[in-house]
Amino acid sequence: MIVDRKQNLLTLNAFLQLRMAHAAVVTSYECHTQKNAMEVNRLLLVFRDDGSGDCVIRNPAGEQELTMRAGHLYFIPCNVVVGLDITPGISFVSLQFNLDLFYGFDVFGSSSRCEMLEDAALVATATRLLVDVNELRALCGVNELIFHLCTRWIPAGTADLQQNVVAYHTYEDILAFIRREGDATTTVGMLADMHGMRSDVFSRTFTRDMGITPKAFLAKVLMRKASKMLLNPGTTVRQVAEGLSFSSAYYFSRFFKKHSGQPPSVFQRTTGVLPR
Repeated sequence: MIVDRKQNLLTLNAFLQLRMAHAAVVTSYECHTQKNAMEVNRLLLVFRDDGSGDCVIRNPAGEQELTMRAGHLYFIPCNVVVGLDITPGISFVSLQFNLDLFYGFDVFGSSSRCEMLEDAALVATATRLLVDVNELRALCGVNELIFHLCTRWIPAGTADLQQNVVAYHTYEDILAFIRREGDATTTVGMLADMHGMRSDVFSRTFTRDMGITPKAFLAKVLMRKASKMLLNPGTTVRQVAEGLSFSSAYYFSRFFKKHSGQPPSVFQRTTGVLPR
């Protein structure tokens, strides 16, 4: 008997997590923005359009302009800056998620291009799932759909991310602290002290091992936490600023706009949390 045990798959499986941030059926929506980025991956599955062709996703860096049409789905990777023109002429399923190899390190973090796929059957499946009264069945179905699509679009740089699994154990306590308690008062110096290193040495080793500076990683986590909090209906910008220990709502808004291209209040309106 020959058994080829795929131990690496089991190791990766222990880390890989699909984290849903938003799921909605959108039947009337309008958004016009030239610069928009989010810490989550966005999947838009269009099941109706009025034929006008005026709903467009623009990705200047990737030299892409994708017209949104019924029976098509569109994938915007996390942190890719896009322009959006969306009118009530289309209806779509909106899914937002992170596929983390470990917290804060999304599999699609290195992607720079949006994806478009024509698959009316898959769009219809997603639409049915989100109106299924059996929510557990719907959730399993949505997860299956997302994983199915992710296998098509896994970026080439994922192999480098997999190597970080080894380095992850070196910084496991620090990354857990950032996830659990990290806020606007968390500094690189604090993390260096926790790791027993000088700040400059810690910054160099963390950047070398994890492929991102600790300062940039802190900003990514803050944006992820802020976006999740802003998606809660009834939550104000001031409450999020206070919850993440920013000195004021003004400084939080500056931070959020710097990293997303839009103020937090606009983010809430364009995600349907606030009335227009």
